[in-house]
Amino acid sequence: MIVLFFVSAISFTISLLHLNGIETNLRIIILFLIYLYGFYFIWRTYHYIVNKNKIKYIIIIIINIIISCILLLTFYFIDIIYGEIGNMGESDKSIYTGYLITLKDTESIDSVGIINNKEDIEGYVIANEIIKDHKLQYDLEYYDTYEEIIDALYTNKITGAFVQGSYVSYFNKEEGYEKIASETKIVYKKSIERENEIVNNNNDKLLTEPFTILLMGVDSTLNGIDTNSAFNGDTLMMITFNPKTLNATIFSIPRDLYIPISCRKGNPAKINSSTVGGISCVIKTIKDLTDIDIDYYAKINFKGVVDLVEALKGIDVEVTYPFCEQDSNRNIFNQICLEKGFQHLNGEETLAYARHRHSLPTGDLQRIQNQQLIVEAIGKKLVSLNTVTDFREIISSISNNITTNLSRNQILSSYNILKDMVVNVISDRDALVIEKAYLEVYDMQVYNEGRGTYSSALGYYKDSLKDIIKSMKRNLEIEDKEIIKDFSFDANTPYELKVAGKGLKTGAENVGVIPNFIGKSVSEVEDWGNNNNITINKEYVTELDSYYNPEIAIGLVSYQNIKAGSSLNNIKSLTIYINTVNE
Repeated sequence: MIVLFFVSAISFTISLLHLNGIETNLRIIILFLIYLYGFYFIWRTYHYIVNKNKIKYIIIIIINIIISCILLLTFYFIDIIYGEIGNMGESDKSIYTGYLITLKDTESIDSVGIINNKEDIEGYVIANEIIKDHKLQYDLEYYDTYEEIIDALYTNKITGAFVQGSYVSYFNKEEGYEKIASETKIVYKKSIERENEIVNNNNDKLLTEPFTILLMGVDSTLNGIDTNSAFNGDTLMMITFNPKTLNATIFSIPRDLYIPISCRKGNPAKINSSTVGGISCVIKTIKDLTDIDIDYYAKINFKGVVDLVEALKGIDVEVTYPFCEQDSNRNIFNQICLEKGFQHLNGEETLAYARHRHSLPTGDLQRIQNQQLIVEAIGKKLVSLNTVTDFREIISSISNNITTNLSRNQILSSYNILKDMVVNVISDRDALVIEKAYLEVYDMQVYNEGRGTYSSALGYYKDSLKDIIKSMKRNLEIEDKEIIKDFSFDANTPYELKVAGKGLKTGAENVGVIPNFIGKSVSEVEDWGNNNNITINKEYVTELDSYYNPEIAIGLVSYQNIKAGSSLNNIKSLTIYINTVNE
C-alpha cells in the first residue's frame, strides 16, 4: 500500500509540474497535503497493525486505494492532454511535393516553365531534382509566379510546368482554371522531407498580455496537416485578444484582396497567393498590410473544424442565407443544405456554412462574415465546458488537424483566461466580448498579358483599413482608447454595434496595377505618375487619328498604351492620348 501510494503520488506530482503557470500556489498546497497524508497513512497503518485494530486498518487501506486511483487517473488525463497539446506545436520536418504537369492532350514536351526563385522548395528545388532523377533535357523558361507558369501552359507558350503539390486546390477557385484537375495531367512527381524554419517563435511570454493570432483555414479533404510547406489557405483571420478585458477583435481578410506579397519582392497579387510561400510569407504580408506584429499563428485543416464542432456536440449560429454545399469530402452526391435562420449545426453543417460562397449575394465577403459568426459560436461553446473529459475530447479532436507556434506553456496559460470567462458567466456577464471588423472593398480587374484576359480581384479603401487597424491597436493597448463624451439616440431607430471599417469608402487603394485613365484629366494622370515614379508621355490626337475617342470630351484622355489593370512591375513609362481639336 505504501508503494502504491507513493507511485501514484509521484506520478501525480510530475503531471502537476507540467501545468506551468496554472494556479501555482494551489498546486503547491495540493502536493503538500498529499504527501502529508502519505506520512499520516504510514504512521496510522503501523499504529493499527501494532494494536491489531483490523476494522480501522481495512478502512484506511480502502481510503488509500481510492486516493491512489484518483491520483493515477488524474495523472493519466493530464498526461494525455499534455501530449495532445504538444502535437499541435511546430513539427521539426515537413513533406514538400512538386509536380511536372502538362495539359491533358499534350503528347510531347519540349519547353517547361520553372519558378525563378532558388529558395522555392516545390517549384525550384524539387523541379531540379526531377530533372536530375529522370535526366530530362528540356528548354527551361523561368517565371516569377506560378500564375505566370500556368498562364503560359494554357496559352501554349510552354508544353510543361513545374508546380507546387497543392496546385489543383489553389487554382481551381480562379477564373478560367475551375477544371484544372481534369485539364492537366501529372508526368512526374517527387516528395522530399525538409527541416522546418521555426516561424515567428521568438516569444515565450505567457498569454497574460494582449496578443495577436493569425488563424489560417486550409481547405483540404485530408486529415492531418503539414507545418511549413506551401498550402492552400482558404481563410485568413487576424484576431487580437486582450486577456485583461476579455475583448477580441476579428478581422477576416478577403482571399482575393490585391496587395503586395512579401515573398514576391513586394509585387502585388491576391493575398491567398502568399500561402504558396508558406506561413512566414503570409505573416510578413499581413504585417506589412496592417503594421501590427503577429505574435502567434494557428493553421487548421477544415477537416479539423468538423471534428471540433462534433466534440462540442454542435454549435448554435445564425444562418444568413439558404444554401447547399458539398460535404467535407467534396462528395457532390451528399450535399449539405441549410435554411435561413438561427439553428443548431453539427460538424459537417458548420464546415459547409464556413466554405460556401458561390450562391451568396456578395460571395467571399459574405462568407467571411459567416465564418466570424462560427468562430464566435465556437468560442461561446468552449466556455461552457465543465468536465475534464470534455476538454480532453476537444483537444484530441483537433490535435491532428492543427499546428501552431504556441508552446505548451503558452497554451496552458490560457487556463487563466478561461477561468475569468467562467467567472463572468457565473456573474451573469458576457464571458467574451467579440468586436467584428469589416474591410470595405471594391471590384477591380487585373489584366493578364499572357492570356489577354482580365481576372477579378478586390481593392480596398484606405480609411476602412485604417479604422480596423486603429481598433486592433486599441485592443492591444498600443493606442489609447477614445473616451466617448457625447451620445445621442433615437428611440425609433434600433441601435447597432459599431463594426470597425464598415461604411468607410474613401481613399480607394488601387495597388500594383495601372488604373483606367480614359476620360480622366491630364493633371490627374501626371499626379499618379509622380506618385508612382512613372514617366507620363502625352500625345494629342484629333478626330483624324485612330486614338481619337469621340465619346470623350476635348482635353481628356482618350486612350492609354498600356491596358488598365496591367501590373506595374517593370513599367517605367505610360503614354496617354488626349483628345484635341483640329487647328
